[in-house]
Amino acid sequence: MNILVPTDFSQCADYALDAACKIAEKAGGKIHLYNAAELPDDWEDLGLVDQLKDDVNLGISRITMDRLKEKSQIVKDYGLDYQLHYTGGKFLENIQEILDKVDISLIVMGSKGISGKSEWFIGSNAQKVIRHIHCNILVIKDKVETVDFSNVLFASSLTLKDKISFEHFLNFIKPFNVKKIHLLAVDTFGFFSQPTPIILEALKDFKNLVKDVECFTHFISDYSVDSGIRNFSNSHEIELIGISNNTRNPLKRIFQGSNVEMLVNHADVPVLGLDHNK
Repeated sequence: MNILVPTDFSQCADYALDAACKIAEKAGGKIHLYNAAELPDDWEDLGLVDQLKDDVNLGISRITMDRLKEKSQIVKDYGLDYQLHYTGGKFLENIQEILDKVDISLIVMGSKGISGKSEWFIGSNAQKVIRHIHCNILVIKDKVETVDFSNVLFASSLTLKDKISFEHFLNFIKPFNVKKIHLLAVDTFGFFSQPTPIILEALKDFKNLVKDVECFTHFISDYSVDSGIRNFSNSHEIELIGISNNTRNPLKRIFQGSNVEMLVNHADVPVLGLDHNK
């Protein structure tokens, strides 16, 4: 498993790196630590002679690599294999370039989240990656003491794509010490058009995919999907939230894509957005 960890050298990014190392330790994996330096877009394409002439950007390049090497000590302490990546240019485009070159299974990112009106005007890097990059993405808010993830939640709109995402979720949690899986559907005004018996039958169909782990199904009502998931997570002491992130069409984001972004902003526990459209 190749795990990509973008870092801005903040404490939040360190939490994500530490969590990624814990996951790699359990699942067997290599860490790819990445920083988008404030360098010209074509910096990596310049020859050494041209780079040496540009004192300012050369200094930024050296400082960035020194800081990446410093952060790599976290990975070394776990005894894991790793690779350092740094680029100039645009953050999202460079993330995609890494994914094109390396078979990345998981991106782990730190996020402070956004509250209040500001979230309607600006988006965190985690939000942008969730919205535009096709990969499984785990977003971390705080230091994760353990990745046993004994009590996990998969929130679903019970579509066929969600069933595929749930299968990916079950594969993801295999290396961990999961004791309970909660399958959750949230009913909001206009969100579910099917009668309750059909929803309950669909939940049962999802539950049949689970083997060797205790699984519970829940169908609740709340004023929003995001709120329902967070309220349920708080009351049931959930350690990991999984949710499909395959629906990106702007016209459909009200149903699913935006739910992932809202969770990334507001949930206190790690959120895993699952995307099998790579």
